[in-house]
Amino acid sequence: MGLSWHQRLILKIRKALGKDVFLCDSCKWDWRNACHRPERPNATSCPDYEKRGT
Repeated sequence: MGLSWHQRLILKIRKALGKDVFLCDSCKWDWRNACHRPERPNATSCPDYEKRGT
């Protein structure tokens, strides 16, 4: 899954600001056997992403 130019720009800005770049670090599904996506654990975009703790 390729990123659009807009998504790549946002990713670069987040990196420059020192923000979390990888979604898996704060995802509700970041635990053993819950996520089987090939992008894991370094996904920068994911349709199944849900913020942990909400």
